Amino acid sequence: MLPNQPQAPYEPVSKWTEWGISVLNGIFGDYLRERQNGLAIPMAFYHQNRPLPLTTAGLQQAHVTLSNKLCVLLHGLGCHEGVWTFRDPEQRTQGLSYGTLLQQELGYTPFYLRYNTGLPVADNGKDVAALLDELLTGYPADVTEIVLIGHSMGGLVLRSACHYGAQHQYEWVKKVKQVFYLGTPHEGADLEKLGHMTTAVLHAVPNPITRLIGTILNRRSQGIKDLRLGNPLVEEWPEVFPSASGDNNGQVIPWLASANHYLIVGTLTADLRHPVALLFGDALVRLPRVHHHPVPEGEPRPASNHYVKIFPKLHHMSLARHPKVYQQIKQWCTNESRGDNPCHGYRYSNSEG
Repeated sequence: MLPNQPQAPYEPVSKWTEWGISVLNGIFGDYLRERQNGLAIPMAFYHQNRPLPLTTAGLQQAHVTLSNKLCVLLHGLGCHEGVWTFRDPEQRTQGLSYGTLLQQELGYTPFYLRYNTGLPVADNGKDVAALLDELLTGYPADVTEIVLIGHSMGGLVLRSACHYGAQHQYEWVKKVKQVFYLGTPHEGADLEKLGHMTTAVLHAVPNPITRLIGTILNRRSQGIKDLRLGNPLVEEWPEVFPSASGDNNGQVIPWLASANHYLIVGTLTADLRHPVALLFGDALVRLPRVHHHPVPEGEPRPASNHYVKIFPKLHHMSLARHPKVYQQIKQWCTNESRGDNPCHGYRYSNSEG
């Protein structure tokens, strides 16, 4: 069992309180855990707003049917599993999510993870890897396929989990067929780059007031800081300066070679060449650099089994709960089951959001 899993009985709180706690964890989550504060979110799978016991009895109580295909969904910074819920405007159906729809239409059993997004991405990746191993240990059916879906930071945590899972030779890693990254800042998040630069400048000014402001700004969580370079393997960062330290310093982020990788991104404008789309992407994450021009020789690039889908006029948060995004995920999952995914280089397409 993970050291940060819930031990005491869980007491439900109001919807807005849960969102407030999730936001607080995103900003100061590492500080809360260091102080053993009760507001620090322990990592766990959740079902109907409660931690899900990873025992055969607990799993069977949560799902009437436990199939041999699993779908695991990870939310992004400052969120929880409620971010996946949306309402279908055409059928007027409420309480939908990518997980419930994949269960209804393709037979996947969904699992939603809640975690402290203020912790280092590498730490969360290690815990997700161990938690997935625990899930399969208690799962009463023979799992043949796992689909991973991560929104924003959740995608980086998934990449980290696959890396550490492969290192520990966890059985679940061999079963991962597809990984979906929705608005994931693989090339770094511009807002955190700006925050990092601002902090460095404030600390450089020989004035106690500006340095104090810089120190306060630098109190933001390590999880946020990790978004600057989008590197889920770097385990430690200096307080201000950009060079990384730790035993993973300088490593290129690996992509799980045995899985297909899919990027779904959005833009604020209908025209992908509009300056707003090029500069701001979906408001928080830019379009992948390779979409604009080829990646220079020698620079890290994704594995060859890599697809990108662009949804114009779809902002960052909508990527986690939009019917058209689900239809794209469903199409790729269906193609995979038929063996229709030819994995030869990057593939780009766009769709009106």
